[in-house]
Amino acid sequence: MAAYATTAAISAETASWQAAAEQLASQVLELAGFQEGPIDAFQLARKLGYHVIYDQKQAGRGRLKQIAGRTTIFLRPQDRPERMHWALCHEVGETLVWRLFEQVNADPRDEPAGLREQAANLLATRLLLPESRFFSAVQDSQGDLLELKQQFPTASFELISLRLLDRPDPRCVTIIDQGRISKRRSNTEARPGPLLEPEALCWEESHEQAKFSERSSDTLWVRCWPIHEEQWKREIILTQPRENEFT
Repeated sequence: MAAYATTAAISAETASWQAAAEQLASQVLELAGFQEGPIDAFQLARKLGYHVIYDQKQAGRGRLKQIAGRTTIFLRPQDRPERMHWALCHEVGETLVWRLFEQVNADPRDEPAGLREQAANLLATRLLLPESRFFSAVQDSQGDLLELKQQFPTASFELISLRLLDRPDPRCVTIIDQGRISKRRSNTEARPGPLLEPEALCWEESHEQAKFSERSSDTLWVRCWPIHEEQWKREIILTQPRENEFT
């Protein structure tokens, strides 16, 4: 998920890969008749003519196989619906990556082994969170994760928050699990450092009181959402310049 920047071949032309993935995902969704509403990966697979089979014993989340000339996707059952939708969209993306390589004039035989996986992740993200629909909702909600989750229930909070970085407006997303930072990413050239004071204060309140928290400084607007479960505490921080509007 969103790890494509670690692949040298994609890093060199990130914008072209992203633009091609946005376009291809949009074309596929239009072909499947998804004009509005959340993307149900199982409906998408069926409309594309794929057969989905559950396999409790397989090691990975999903795998592809051709059976009697038909694309069949084997899925391992997961405890979270979002994981199932992601795994299925990833496998759908695997069937489409050759078209993505064509659009960016790349030959998969000449690229690093992990590039196909990263390309499938690019497509899976954009199938679950279509560009036009998602960023229109982002603008309307001012990037409120809870509102976005209601509109896109088949995508995880993590996927939704990281998708916000696919716009040029400066933003930083921090995901904290059980009090430890598990991800801290921005869409700027500068690598994010330790939590800034407004971020730390915002996180502490959200973590300890299990409520949405918001802080502002002269330059920053910080928001933190608690995604708490009985045995696990996760918080997601969204940081952006005060003058930054969602577009």
